[in-house]
Amino acid sequence: MIRSAVIATGGAFLSLLALTEQASACSCAKQTREQAAAQASIVITGRVLNVRRDGANIYARIETVQMLKGSAPPVVEVMTPVSAAACGYNFERGKTLAIAAQLAEQQFRTNTCLMNAINSPAHK
Repeated sequence: MIRSAVIATGGAFLSLLALTEQASACSCAKQTREQAAAQASIVITGRVLNVRRDGANIYARIETVQMLKGSAPPVVEVMTPVSAAACGYNFERGKTLAIAAQLAEQQFRTNTCLMNAINSPAHK
């Protein structure tokens, strides 16, 4: 009897935890590559050199392969939140991809919404 109560309580807790995760998930407005580029201060094709975590943020050092919009040094640091719920982007070391970032407080910043849009297939 006690065992059943413990299992039921544990199951209820896990269900509540799952609902909390869903409620706090990142939500992006649908946008095209062009819309993402228009929002960004820079758009580059870049190769991720390294990724480091500092508190609630991730900092990716990115080698600029091709400048598509704006101006950036040969190696740029882009910040994103650690948390996926806060729309943090998961940079992978060694990967080359399009990067859209906004300049705020002397720091390039990006998020999952911008990154997914800038890397989506172009509309024909």
